[in-house]
Amino acid sequence: MIDQTLTAGRWLALPLLCLGLAGCGSSSSTGEPSAAQKFGNVLMFQSTTPPPVDQLPKDEDDMTVVCPEVIVADGGAALRAQSGQDSSGLRYQISITNVARECTPTGNGGFRLKVGVEGRVLLGPAGGAGSYGATLTTTVTRGTSVVARRASRVGGTIPGGQGGTDFSHVEDGIVVPPGQSDVEIIVGLGQGGAVSPARHRRR
Repeated sequence: MIDQTLTAGRWLALPLLCLGLAGCGSSSSTGEPSAAQKFGNVLMFQSTTPPPVDQLPKDEDDMTVVCPEVIVADGGAALRAQSGQDSSGLRYQISITNVARECTPTGNGGFRLKVGVEGRVLLGPAGGAGSYGATLTTTVTRGTSVVARRASRVGGTIPGGQGGTDFSHVEDGIVVPPGQSDVEIIVGLGQGGAVSPARHRRR
């Protein structure tokens, strides 16, 4: 893991992940913020656009912290449900498309951490309208110690006539204590399933 030194309160959104049925994002040629930038702005400023520069924290008033990147766990970037062996048997896919984090220093090298995850639920050829979800696990470690491990349900409802839906989730209030060891933030999907699949009406 490569650490980067950042000023507190700054979000860095990692590149979009191109996963299975999910599409790839790209920056607008008109100068508009990319989807990743908008996601980070919403998490930090509760708006798709940041406030004017003169309202942002001044560098000299900020403490400097090392805010580690978010790692997507091996095998945890996407989750698929199949009703057959080939691609025609794919019912749905839930995937992580974007991640972001914010580190706010608490003194002596410790900080408060906020982790954001954005994703997509897509229906496959064998899928139908309904609510689909998976468990998103966020694990934060410092060296060999587990600082926090949180599990939350993510997903969404896909109505009839639509092929997918987006979701976003934020884990806030994670306190990372001071220490010399490296901090890692790991997110991953697991235990996916249909929460309440729509029933087909009898004709």
